[in-house]
Amino acid sequence: MGKRYINSGQGEHSVLLYGMQRTGSNYMQQVFLQNFKDISFYNNDFARCLPTHKHFRLYDEKSIIPDVRYYNSFTYKSFKDYKKHVEQISEREINLFVVSIKDPYSWYVSYKKHAKKNKFAFIKRSLNSHYIIDYNLFYRKWFDFSREAPAEVLLIKYEDLITDLETSLANIGETLKLERSSKTAVNPGKVPMSRNFTSTRAAFYKDNKYLDLITEREKSVIPHLLDQELLSALNYKIIK
Repeated sequence: MGKRYINSGQGEHSVLLYGMQRTGSNYMQQVFLQNFKDISFYNNDFARCLPTHKHFRLYDEKSIIPDVRYYNSFTYKSFKDYKKHVEQISEREINLFVVSIKDPYSWYVSYKKHAKKNKFAFIKRSLNSHYIIDYNLFYRKWFDFSREAPAEVLLIKYEDLITDLETSLANIGETLKLERSSKTAVNPGKVPMSRNFTSTRAAFYKDNKYLDLITEREKSVIPHLLDQELLSALNYKIIK
């Protein structure tokens, strides 16, 4: 299996980072490292089938997994079981689990391009294998874990980070008991695996311009697929 970790930062808070592809997880990691003290991220960097990888498909419905690299048979009855397993694999105590999440409509636009580039063909098989189903299952499991362990698991909305970083940092710090490294918010510029975050790119999210890239057919299908209870709990709107 090997041991090649993303070990970013140094400190007493050992963190595992999670999120669907195209949800700003790299940006969120840099936000943590540049704004909080004593942070270290430990995510397995190559074995996508293992629960230490940030895109690991945690949910039980393994037939939905879109890419063979993420196939796994791991299921967990509780967050406690999951934490025990990742600590065995990483060979260290993990203090915090942070999860990046994005509005399903803006995520869908980005992920559709990502899936095409990576030749994810599963959307063509059936409605039950739609990208949105993968999104629902991924975040439903993490949301349930966050309710089991609210002091250890936190879902962080990408939109909150880019629209009001200072308020987001205050909420994160209070929830996870983290100490700030600077009195003012440090907003990362260029982050690994991403383009520069320009004002035009920010407006794409703030002004909901991504909706122009979703077809009318998709707009009619997506609301029927989304986990409405989950979206309501996360304070996202379903567009009909």
